[in-house]
Amino acid sequence: MIHKEGISFLSTLFLLMMTVAVQGQQVTHGTWILGAEGHYGFVMAHRPSVQPLQHSHLGGMMITLSHQADGKRTWQQHFHFPETGVKYGFFGLGNKEQLGYGHVVYPYIDIPLGRSEKPFLHFQFGWGLGYVTKPYNRNENYQNVAIGSHLNAVIAFNLHSEFWFTKRDRIAPAIGLTHFSNGSTAMPNLGINLISAQLHYSHSFGEPKSIIKQESLPFENRNRFTIFGAWAFKQVYPLAGRTWYAWTLSPAFLRQYSPKSAAGISVDMFYDPTINYRLEYEDMKTQGTWSNFRGGVAGAYEIIFSDFSVILQMGVYAKNDWKKDGLFYNRLGMRYRIYDGMFACINLKTHIARADFIEWGIGYNFNKKAWN
Repeated sequence: MIHKEGISFLSTLFLLMMTVAVQGQQVTHGTWILGAEGHYGFVMAHRPSVQPLQHSHLGGMMITLSHQADGKRTWQQHFHFPETGVKYGFFGLGNKEQLGYGHVVYPYIDIPLGRSEKPFLHFQFGWGLGYVTKPYNRNENYQNVAIGSHLNAVIAFNLHSEFWFTKRDRIAPAIGLTHFSNGSTAMPNLGINLISAQLHYSHSFGEPKSIIKQESLPFENRNRFTIFGAWAFKQVYPLAGRTWYAWTLSPAFLRQYSPKSAAGISVDMFYDPTINYRLEYEDMKTQGTWSNFRGGVAGAYEIIFSDFSVILQMGVYAKNDWKKDGLFYNRLGMRYRIYDGMFACINLKTHIARADFIEWGIGYNFNKKAWN
């Protein structure tokens, strides 16, 4: 049986915890944050053919330069004053002979998952460039079936906690994934996935800034109709070295239901000349140029950071003559408003875990007032 004194103590403790949870941070820890982090992990064998490339565990070091948002822009309030910055890293890939080393550089955003002054979890996401020193080469490095180019796109994310042991110094243990892929611009392109435990140390410099907090205003739901066209280039098996050019046209309807989120549906039309090529190579029935057209419908979710946003889509093909890619496709993309209703975008189109191509596009939002 719990005594009244125990109930009173627990109630007081609960109220104290709630008070701490809703108490917001009043100032930043400094103007700039300089950090270093170590990585220790392994190359994930996401395909059986990648497993022979796993020779040993990998290590890596990264340096970071960042600053915490002070709330001057509305979107910073919505995401609880995130940290934004840039990272450079150097990795051993656990196989010096066939994979070599990896370099990465990318901007990132670090979002607190909670409203308290010191939330337990943070989510960090970045997208940039990577360089692999030993890609596939048919004469000298044919064992590397994972990546076919020196230059690649890199997507990285982690979940971490933060522990401040002074007002300017912190450590942050994390677990995360770093993904190298060239989007099928050069074959092979199974990709390199690094799973690693991470430990980050950082020190804040400069004068702290007061955090501006504004009262949340009621949000009115908004409709958005957009369309974008994109160009892509890719290679396919067999490894003949030929580059093909693909095109995308994608109108979409989105409903923005909060200052930071929108959801809706897109209709995607793709022209991919590798389809007819692959059908003919395998002596399968073709319909000429018509075989190169694909069509699908996708559910879309958009995360909005003012003029910049991240797009996540899951689609199903309504027309697809190349069945080996499966029924479903995905899109992970970034958009940036460049003028009025016009935006530029870069998207990675995949079939679950296999890259199809990188879309380089430009689009238009017909309801400019709906843009947050």
